Amino acid sequence: MITLTLNLSKEAEKELEKDLKHLETVTKKPREFHIKEALIRYLEDMEDIKDALESRGKNEKTYTTEELEKKLVI
Repeated sequence: MITLTLNLSKEAEKELEKDLKHLETVTKKPREFHIKEALIRYLEDMEDIKDALESRGKNEKTYTTEELEKKLVI
């Protein structure tokens, strides 16, 4: 079990509470499910960004569309 403490403004806290109640009503799933899913997606997105930034550092040749078309012609 993980416990998270968020330091949100009162306005943000009310908005989050409203959104979570709406999600619970619409999906019939508990807020814990939605929070877990949001965290998973966030971590996956951060991993994708990290991979993209790391690949930018590599000096790989980039090709124009025309160059790729020429390379693919057999």
